[in-house]
Amino acid sequence: MAVDRDAALKKAEKLLRQGKLDGAIEEYVRLIEDQPGDWNSINALGDLYLRAGNSDRAVEQFTRVADHLFAEGFYPKAAALYKKALKVKSDHEHTLLQLGEIAGKQGLLADAKAYFRQLSEQRRLRGDQRGAAECLIRLGTLEEADAESRIAAARAAQQLGDNTQAASLLKDAARDLDKQNRRAEALEVLGDAAQLDPGDLALRARLAREFAKAGNLERARVFLTLESAGDDPDLLLALGQLELASNRDDQARAVFTRLVTVAPDRHEAVVGIAQELAKEGRHESAFGCIDVVTDAALLGGDWDRAVAALQTFVRDIPHIPALIKLVELCVDAGLEAPLRDAQGQLADAYLQAGKGAEARFIAEDLLEYDPTSAVHMARLRHALQLLGETDPDRIIAERLPPPAALPDLEPIIEVADEPTEVSIPEAEVIEVPPERIVPRPQVDEPPEDAVVLNALEIDLSEALAGMSAGPSVFQQPAAAEAPPVGPPKNLESVFEDIRTRVSREQQTSDATAQYDSGLTHLREGRVTEAIADLQAAARIPLLRFKAAAELGRLHIGRGDLKAGVDWLERAAEAPAPTPTEGFALLYELADTLERLGEGARALAVLMELDADADAGGYRDVRSRIEHLTRVQTGSHGG
Repeated sequence: MAVDRDAALKKAEKLLRQGKLDGAIEEYVRLIEDQPGDWNSINALGDLYLRAGNSDRAVEQFTRVADHLFAEGFYPKAAALYKKALKVKSDHEHTLLQLGEIAGKQGLLADAKAYFRQLSEQRRLRGDQRGAAECLIRLGTLEEADAESRIAAARAAQQLGDNTQAASLLKDAARDLDKQNRRAEALEVLGDAAQLDPGDLALRARLAREFAKAGNLERARVFLTLESAGDDPDLLLALGQLELASNRDDQARAVFTRLVTVAPDRHEAVVGIAQELAKEGRHESAFGCIDVVTDAALLGGDWDRAVAALQTFVRDIPHIPALIKLVELCVDAGLEAPLRDAQGQLADAYLQAGKGAEARFIAEDLLEYDPTSAVHMARLRHALQLLGETDPDRIIAERLPPPAALPDLEPIIEVADEPTEVSIPEAEVIEVPPERIVPRPQVDEPPEDAVVLNALEIDLSEALAGMSAGPSVFQQPAAAEAPPVGPPKNLESVFEDIRTRVSREQQTSDATAQYDSGLTHLREGRVTEAIADLQAAARIPLLRFKAAAELGRLHIGRGDLKAGVDWLERAAEAPAPTPTEGFALLYELADTLERLGEGARALAVLMELDADADAGGYRDVRSRIEHLTRVQTGSHGG
């Protein structure tokens, strides 16, 4: 049966006037139970409980009404009732929380801070650390929160293990600091955010750029990776320099490769870095940078840029691998004068390194090209002396063409600014025995293979010289035992040798084109075509190392580690273009084997690499050997 509200209220009022407070309370309770939405009666009941000294019941009634008003959006009225409850019980947590929320919604940040911090401190004192942290987080997430509140909230979120929310709060705090022109503080806060959220590459790139711009490369290094740098030329250049500063040459090479691919105009910047490294004595690191530039230029068909980069590098540094590559490029590009200059530098570098055999071959080629050059003769003499030859002048004389074959040379007179007396010693006359002069056959018409003979004149001359009755003019040094001389070749066998050589050179040329095509397909994302071209190129010994290495890395990048190992092993069986490339390949092979779970094989490869005298101390090989040795020993022990 429904309660008559007016009658109940009149009865409660009579009871109050009679001093019967408990009776009045009972009437209000009966009324509210019948009509729970009678908020005025609920508030009045709270007052009655307060007069009766029952503060808990009073607060319960006040907050009940306040919660209703809060839910309806009547924030001022709700706040008034919450404050009424708070006067009764100043540590009432629900009331403090709701008052903090209302203050935040009304933009009263100071009031919100007071309520949330009071609540956080109460929870902390009673040992509720999580509850205390949640209060600070709520304060920091208010729309009107300031930078300090957001930073405090971020620390609280991090304490609760929520790094994502912590990073988000720190980014908001940095934004607020930026608005206040507190840029340095904003960067520090963003740095903390990036550490909490390493997947935010855009943020890491921004920080790296800001710190690099400020000249703080050490701080930039924390946030700069190949992934965060993306295709930003400035970031890639900075990252490459940082990798070099950390002696991580392989990583620097990868960075600079991407740089010159996405920004060809940065080639000169990389060459400049190489020159600085060379001044510091880091010749291998410098050559790594030059190698990146030349490879990129060659891929773009810019032979002049590739040759110029190497010429710049070797101008002051007799770096043998760089000179070898320069000679190769000049041969491929058909650059005669730069080729001879590079050969001369390479011969001198070999002589300086005490490598007489290598220097001899180049000096002989140069002398054959220019038999009148005293410089080439001196190079050949030095090389022969290194090889222990007791009579180098005899061998030089044998390498020279007969006097009748030398062209008539007009004397070259250099005119100085002022006349200078020059003492010219009498030249020694070298007599060439008649039997050593091989007569050229007289023919009326050129033979069928005239084009081939012209292209390979040196080879044919040598082959025909082998047909003469006299001994060969190309003799080994006296210190080495001369190989047995076979029967003289007939002319048809000579031509057959030439045709075979031409065929082999054509195969190498075709394979080079396929290798270049494979790299082009890779850049364009056509993996199937790239694999086919690289596999074809890998069949040729001269290209096997590079092509097989590319195939290995391609398969590893696609997750096929086993196929990657197979191709890397094939590459390792071929001669590496440079020692550095060979070391890097073996290191990569060992790393992949370890990832495959083949620790014993990985250990063997690393030990082979460490045993190479030229590779001593390469990267972290020795520490990895120790680690794998412990792993292998532990597995056997178990």
